[in-house]
Amino acid sequence: MTDSEQLELAITALENQRSVLGDEVVDAALVSMREKLAALIETQKDTQQRKLATVLFMDIVGSTSITQDLDPEDTMIILETALQRLANPIHAYGGRVTRFMGDGFLALFGSPVARENEPEMGIRAGLQILEEARAYARELEAQWHIPDFNVRVGINTGMVIIGGSTEAENTIMGTTVNLAARLENAAQPGTVLISHQTYQHVRGMFDLQLLGPISVDGFDAPVQVYQVHQAKPPAFRMTTRSVAGIETRMVGRDPEMLMLQNMFRDTTEDTEVHVVTVIGDPGVGKSRLLYEFEKWVELLPEKITNLRGRATPEMETIPYGLIRRLFAIGFEILESDSAAEVRAKFRSGMSVALDSDQADLVGQLLGLDFSTSQAVQAQLGGECFGQLATAYLVKYLQVIAQEPTVIFLEDIHWADDSSLDLIDYLVAAVPDTRLLVICLARRTLFERRPNWGEGQDFHTQINLKPLSRRASRALVGEILQKAGDVPIDLRDLIVEGAEGNPFYVEELIKMLMEDGVIVFGEDHWRIELDRLAGVHVPPTLTGVLQARLDSLPPDEKMLLQRAAVVGRLFWDAAVAELEVRAESELDKQQITSLLDAIRDRELIFRREHSAFAGAEEYIFKHALLRDVIYETVLLKVRRVYHRQVARWLEVAAGNRIVEYLGLIAGHYELAGEWEMAVEYLLRA
Repeated sequence: MTDSEQLELAITALENQRSVLGDEVVDAALVSMREKLAALIETQKDTQQRKLATVLFMDIVGSTSITQDLDPEDTMIILETALQRLANPIHAYGGRVTRFMGDGFLALFGSPVARENEPEMGIRAGLQILEEARAYARELEAQWHIPDFNVRVGINTGMVIIGGSTEAENTIMGTTVNLAARLENAAQPGTVLISHQTYQHVRGMFDLQLLGPISVDGFDAPVQVYQVHQAKPPAFRMTTRSVAGIETRMVGRDPEMLMLQNMFRDTTEDTEVHVVTVIGDPGVGKSRLLYEFEKWVELLPEKITNLRGRATPEMETIPYGLIRRLFAIGFEILESDSAAEVRAKFRSGMSVALDSDQADLVGQLLGLDFSTSQAVQAQLGGECFGQLATAYLVKYLQVIAQEPTVIFLEDIHWADDSSLDLIDYLVAAVPDTRLLVICLARRTLFERRPNWGEGQDFHTQINLKPLSRRASRALVGEILQKAGDVPIDLRDLIVEGAEGNPFYVEELIKMLMEDGVIVFGEDHWRIELDRLAGVHVPPTLTGVLQARLDSLPPDEKMLLQRAAVVGRLFWDAAVAELEVRAESELDKQQITSLLDAIRDRELIFRREHSAFAGAEEYIFKHALLRDVIYETVLLKVRRVYHRQVARWLEVAAGNRIVEYLGLIAGHYELAGEWEMAVEYLLRA
């Protein structure tokens, strides 16, 4: 129960005591209580958020018929136990149950902090719910003689409003929620049904069955749905993205590719260890560069050992999670393997350098459960266990790296600190070997590890910058090779929107396909330019960018939201004018400090010259970033901010106001002040 609900109950109880306490006493007490309630409600309203989130509904199928012959107390025991157990996968995959509804629940992935893999986590939770339901069904059959216990799950991804005065932070509203509920109702017992919006985020991760459009109450058009069967096993080989089956050549990365090739030759010919960290924004092409480099390595005549590990957001708090994943992939250890199978595969993989006892110590250090091993039992808990296990891991690397060896480590910005520390130690411990370690990371790595690789002669950093406009045009031509001559307007729209990010190029083209602008066939694609109206940000990009936004400190996030209302180009003095309540006001020093911090994260840049005297001018790094941040601002707050921006521009423009009439009119229009908007448009 929320604080406001408790206060409302207290007010009601006090009202019922009027006959005992008298009106004067009750009224005097109620004044402060109602003021406090009003403040609480206002605070809850102000904590509302617009967010891209994944919503999951779960329902127990036919719960009434299952329990109709049971005593109410037994019914409560069975259903409460079921709901508690079925909710466990939600928590395990980073979601939260926001509402229990008799024989089902509503769960949310993406709040309070979003991760870019929320749709994947939601589906994995849904599949685990089915597993848990099957296990519980067997128990009900055996203990209560109740047959046919089953559940169904519906999942949808989209914009929602979170927070409010009804259920506080558990309030979730929007058509996204409604569709998730309809999908759950349409799902067959024992299945997970997802929307097309969710499917867009998880292409290639699950075995899916396209069921075709279905009619859904409350929605005008049929809704495309998919039934999820199972997660695909982790790939032991990297693949590259494609659009509608079109494989493209890598463009614009020849210098970086040459650097990797030369580093490999230095490593193998001079027998010296090297570490390369490729730094770049999401989607800029880090994985594609690695993919092309691996293809080049495979064509070399000599035998080359390679290992690959990849960190994920949930690994950040798991000790040695990245290193464990490295060997799990290398030794083909599956999550479904028994403890005995895991031990056998790990020992076999390590046998090139270590005996079984030594391998067991390494496995135990990395988090594999080898506690039944006599060697582990003899050393575990002793002061030397960690040092001994690490020494054996060094020995393993020294042996395999006598021959050319490449270790690929992807997304190390999500790796746990113990894995990163161990990588640093291991590489320094095997200097005279033919070992090349290639790490991929986003710039956020340096927020946690600002000195990563600093002062190490064997460490090289490659900063992967956005593609040039020429390279971007070439990439668009590669993807749309079946469309013949691509209209310049369409090509420029994609190039301008993606701003040098290959992933954004691909996603914008997919969006144009889904909107019917690009119609593809077997041999020829057709362009329908007349359908090119209003380009929106694809949901896959929204998830990536929103996760980045949610990782920021609250003050920085709030400032970026205000700046986004001003526009992609904004001024610190304009941002200083924006406030909803007096206590949300920031002074100039605070704003300057926050903008400096955001600049350090390379989300915005400061312009050398400003259009307004006494104001610093900034620009968002990416137009799509500004658009996604803008969409997270509540509509009621946007209107207030737009009005304040318009008034600031009126004053700041001074004698040059004629140049800004259209811009001022636009802000007044978005503020809902139509008369002022029309007045400025007429003047313009």
